[in-house]
Amino acid sequence: MKVDQTIVEVVIFMQNSRVEGQLHLPSGGRLTDYLALAERKFLPVTDARIFGLPDNELRYNVPFLSINKDFILYIFLKGQIKD
Repeated sequence: MKVDQTIVEVVIFMQNSRVEGQLHLPSGGRLTDYLALAERKFLPVTDARIFGLPDNELRYNVPFLSINKDFILYIFLKGQIKD
């Protein structure tokens, strides 16, 4: 069964790194609702770029990254790229 998704660009800050990539949300869903789901402990991020902090140097560029929500300091949408 295919679930309609919206792909959004996100920026995620953790203690020693910043991640930029794509997050796949259910169509019509909000990021805050997705983050609040207790059964989702990890966020799947595609086309992820991982930068070290505080130097902002690109450390890794990976097609898939799973991030434990407990380590996220803050996250924001960079922009919607497609429905």
